[in-house]
Amino acid sequence: MTQIIKPLNVTGQANLSVINDSQWADYQRDGYLRLGQLLSPEQVKMLCDRADDLALGKIHNPGIQFQLDTGGAYEELPEAVSSFPEGTLRYRKVQGLENDELYAPLVHHSIFAEISAWHYGPHAPISIFRAMIMNKPAGQGTYLPWHQDGGDVWKLDRDPLVTIWVALDPAKVENGCVEVIPGSHKLGLLSTYGSTINDEDAVRYCLPEQRLSLEVESGHALLMHNWLIHRSGVNPSGAPRRAFTACYMDGRSLNTLTGNHFPLVFGKEKLASNLLYLDYLRSEHQSLQESVRSTQEYVHSLGQENQKLREMFKEAENYALSLEANMKVLKAQHAEAPAPANLPAPAPARKGLRGWLAGRKTK
Repeated sequence: MTQIIKPLNVTGQANLSVINDSQWADYQRDGYLRLGQLLSPEQVKMLCDRADDLALGKIHNPGIQFQLDTGGAYEELPEAVSSFPEGTLRYRKVQGLENDELYAPLVHHSIFAEISAWHYGPHAPISIFRAMIMNKPAGQGTYLPWHQDGGDVWKLDRDPLVTIWVALDPAKVENGCVEVIPGSHKLGLLSTYGSTINDEDAVRYCLPEQRLSLEVESGHALLMHNWLIHRSGVNPSGAPRRAFTACYMDGRSLNTLTGNHFPLVFGKEKLASNLLYLDYLRSEHQSLQESVRSTQEYVHSLGQENQKLREMFKEAENYALSLEANMKVLKAQHAEAPAPANLPAPAPARKGLRGWLAGRKTK
């Protein structure tokens, strides 16, 4: 693996504990914390080039997906795809970057392990929900309304709390930087569904005087609580506004659709399941899959047998037709043949016993 991310702390000096008690107190109050410079300009350029090359199709990675930025309504954004029909830099997301060799070292950065341990406890393994580039293409970008990162829409059995946001391009008000409502994470999730908040809550909690634009220099990072209300605008500037973002969660979290865990990045390599009903469901699912496979194989064998029978029937039908054709030829030949000459006259038909006796008397 290409190692491009060095273990920097918030001041850019190596091998120091990163976040002190005063900073944690600020974070608890505001719901966000500036982590300082995490990437060098050379590292930033390498990561920007990598994201663009992936979107342009110059590099293919089956573990990565893309979302196109249409510049339209947030609700009308297209689904993520494995590749664009034609490479483009007008992407909104490049996701699955935990599977990319250049981004993986950033995903596994030690500061993120410390942050996760503070939230979930030092005992908890940590998994990654998503690691991606969020892009607002030059002269475009999608308006992202006030929202929170969590809720039932994420299909998790518990809410993640940690989001890291690293500016690759400078994030300014002019190009659609993130805007937050400091302290709003203390409200908790405003709906069980999560994501975009309703208009009533937006009017109540997102007053103009409460809004704060988080401008971030290239290579610098933010820690954001997932419940912090935030949004971002469009990018009318002539340059893209790209950022790396990753969401870390308790490694014991499960996908509520599949019952599966997510990729571990810190802590134990393997999680032992203590949810016996899930083990039972998985075992039943495996048995059903095997039964389906056996049934499919049997159906396939019946299909083959049926095909053989069809072929035999067709062969017999063709043979019967050929016999019928031969019979017609023989009948036609017999009807056209002349009667043989000089044949003896046929014997008279017998008249029975009485006729025979009468014939005898006349002699």
